[in-house]
Amino acid sequence: MATYFTTGQVARRLRVSISTLKRWLTEKRHSVADRRNQHGWRLFSEADLDMLKEHKRKLKRNGKRFNETTLIPIIINGAVHPEKVSAHG
Repeated sequence: MATYFTTGQVARRLRVSISTLKRWLTEKRHSVADRRNQHGWRLFSEADLDMLKEHKRKLKRNGKRFNETTLIPIIINGAVHPEKVSAHG
């Protein structure tokens, strides 16, 4: 059985924001399948993830810089909240 990832999971693996990932998907510079679950959530395969990793590598080679602190968890009242992301660390 194939493994699929949600938009949030893919964004975390790529270390980009969900809005960046969605922008890449609307640019149509790759052939990521538009696959969705019964709730309408977009699902990505391992192959889709590999294509997006390569897209990010190409952007970096062409001079695009990514904020390395985009997905660092925020600590609130001593508890780590990985779903809340910090753009500035």
